[in-house]
Parts: sequence; structure tokens; C-alpha cells
Amino acid sequence: MNGKVLAPLLSALVLVACGGEDGTDTTASSSSTGAAGGTTAGTGGAGGSGPAASTSTGGGGSEAITLTFAAEVGGQPFACGTSFDGLGASKSKAELLDFRLYVHDVRLLDGKDEVPVTLEQDGVWQLEKLALLDFEDKKGKCANGTTEKNLTVRGTIPAGVKYDGVRFKLGVPFELNHSDASTAPSPLNLSGLFWNWQGGRKFLRIDAMAEGAMKAFNLHVGSTGCDGDPASGGVTACTSPNVATIELAGFDAAKNTIVVDYAAMVAAVDFAKPDGGGASGCMGGKTDPECAQIFDKLGIDIATGSPKVGAQTAFKVK
Repeated sequence: MNGKVLAPLLSALVLVACGGEDGTDTTASSSSTGAAGGTTAGTGGAGGSGPAASTSTGGGGSEAITLTFAAEVGGQPFACGTSFDGLGASKSKAELLDFRLYVHDVRLLDGKDEVPVTLEQDGVWQLEKLALLDFEDKKGKCANGTTEKNLTVRGTIPAGVKYDGVRFKLGVPFELNHSDASTAPSPLNLSGLFWNWQGGRKFLRIDAMAEGAMKAFNLHVGSTGCDGDPASGGVTACTSPNVATIELAGFDAAKNTIVVDYAAMVAAVDFAKPDGGGASGCMGGKTDPECAQIFDKLGIDIATGSPKVGAQTAFKVK
């Protein structure tokens, strides 16, 4: 079945409230058995290593398309158990402990025109218009992750569409973000990507341990300043959505890969002094200097949590 494995969506989660604008993060260690939770493989192409061409589904109505992503650290392919040199302003050496992110609302661009990609509902990595990209494989010190990887976003577009760019959002749609992780379908059922019912998911999780450091440098981006009562309608709004809009020109899904570069995200960070304010690393706090440096590279206005379209430097076409 093209390497596709569809497992029952079962979850055994032990969740402790965590995250938020104060920079705290107290997620309990837990297991998740389900579509993207460590016991099932991704769908066809999920573990691929290169771009896949669009292929027609027949009938002239639509054609399949696969967008391939890659995680890099300063031009080097990311891999669990590998150390990387020259990170941040301090040119530090570090080993990454996690590398996962959610994207949604994927669109192809041609001048002023845009065409939404209708995502394949695989029951594993993709749900509605949301996809989870998972570059870690639980090896080395990537203990919080899963053994399966997913490097692609798969869907369909109208047949014959011409495009030369792509746009997508880094994050989880508000209407999906604050669901209960213990009952949510995959890929929203992972405790390692969940803060609490109010904060919702960690849109981006990349943890690193710098050489000689006493604590990990945790990069967790998600919505903050969220208000609401679970007994009366749930979360109503978040003052800082912290959803980035990534727009890339010169993209052809049949030829190109979308690269996510951790080194670019932390280019201004001093790993020798990871506690300039707030948490060790960045947990989304407005006054955390490391967050200000990283949000700038992601194209997010840290004061408002709104996207600064075209300002990001962490994603590129290769």
C-alpha cells in the first residue's frame, strides 16, 4: 500500500499544564500510541529524501502534488545524534534534541493568483488543512520525539495549474489549536507538542544542548496570552497568536525542496548566555530577549504576535 500504515488513533497521555507567556514549560513525559505518536509510519513519500513531481490523478479535474521539506543547520542536514558548530553569535557547538513543526493553509502562487493545496486526509500526519513535519527519529538524545519522520506535505491542486511560489503558515489554526490532546485526532495528539488547553500546541519545537551548557536551549513557539474558560466555550482569543506566514518565490514542487534552517533562526542568539531573561531559550515570552531575536528570523512581530510577511530568513527554497 505504498508504505502507508494507518493505525488506530489511540492515545495514552499524561499531560501537565505548561507553557505560556511567562516562559514556563512543565510538560510531563508521556507516550502517544497513534497515527503520529510513535508506532505508525507516515504515508507514501513521508520519509522521502527529495522532491517529488506532481502526478495527474486522471479525469482532468485535479492532480496530486507533494511538497518536500528538509531540516538543516547552517547548510548541513539535520540528524539526531549529530553536533553542529558555529551556532549563534557565540559560534557555539550544540546537539539538537528535537525538530518538529506544524504548517497549514498551504497555497501555490503565480503572480497575484493563489491556489490552495487540498491536503490528503491520511489520518497520520495531515488533518483538514494542517500538516505536521517531523524531522527527528528518536535517536541519540531526541528522546521526546517519535521514531517515524514526515518530510512532506501531500495533496491535490486543479490540473494544469501554473505557479512559481508557495505560501504557508507556521502554526496551528485557532479552531484546532486548543482541543484536548488526549482525545484529539492525529497529528494533534502528541503530548510533546502540547502546552495546555489554554496555550494549545507548540507550533515549532527545536531543542538544543550547547557544548558546556547546564540546561537545554528550548525553542517552543506557540500562541500566548490566551483567554477563556474550558467550562464555558473554551479559549476565546489569544493576544499573541504567533503564527508566521512564510512566502517563498522560485518554487517548483517537482524540482525544489523547502529548507528549514535552525542556524538561521538562532543567528543572533548567544548560546554562552542562554538566560538573558525568561526561560532558558525561548518559550514565546514578549520580554524574553532570545524570543525577540528568534521571532525576528521567523517573521513574527513579537509585540503583537502578528506575521511580518516577507521578513523571515529561516525558510528558503533549494
